[in-house]
Amino acid sequence: MTGLVRVLCKVCLLWVSPLLVFSGNTMADEFVINSAELVLTEKVYQLNARIEFDFSKDVLAAIENGVPMVIETEIEFLKPRNYIWDEEVASLEQRYQLQYHALTEQYIVRNLNSGAQYTYFSLTAALQKIGNIDHLPLIDEKLLSDRDKENYYARVRTHLGFENLPVPLKLNALISRSWWLGSEWIELDL
Repeated sequence: MTGLVRVLCKVCLLWVSPLLVFSGNTMADEFVINSAELVLTEKVYQLNARIEFDFSKDVLAAIENGVPMVIETEIEFLKPRNYIWDEEVASLEQRYQLQYHALTEQYIVRNLNSGAQYTYFSLTAALQKIGNIDHLPLIDEKLLSDRDKENYYARVRTHLGFENLPVPLKLNALISRSWWLGSEWIELDL
C-alpha cells in the first residue's frame, strides 16, 4: 500500500509543481511601460502610453514561424477601500494580434477591438505601433461626475496572451517561464 501512496504522491507533485512555480507574480518584466498618462479631452478620459516589448527567444521563434501572438493592455479605474481590495469602477482591455506572414515577409498587426489591420516590414515597426498608445478613449467623465474624483485612480499593465495559441504551444507556454511576459501595474492619477 505504501508503494501505491508514493506513486500517487509523485503524480500529484508532477501536476501541482508548475502551479506552485507560477503562484506568485507570474509575469516576467520583459514588457516595460516607459510612460503613461490620462488626459481629459472633451469630457472623456484618454490614455497616452509608451510601451517597450522585449520577447524571449522562444516567443520570437514562434513569431518568425507565423504563430499569431496576442498582446493585451489592461486599464482599470479603481476606488480605494480600507478593509478589502479596491473597487473596480470600470475596465478596458486593448488587444492586438501580431503575426509574421512569410510569403510577403511582413508583420501584420490587427487591433482585435476595432478590427483595423496594419502591415510592417520589420518587427520593430510593428511593435512600435502596438506600444505607442495615443488618445485611447477609456471612460466618460459623466460616469465619475457624481463621485469624488480625487478618490479614484487608474492603473495600466500589458502582457502576452495565451488563449489564442495553438494547443501544443499553449501547453508549452503555460509551463515555460520564457512565455510569461508582461509589465508591472502602473498607477495613474485622474
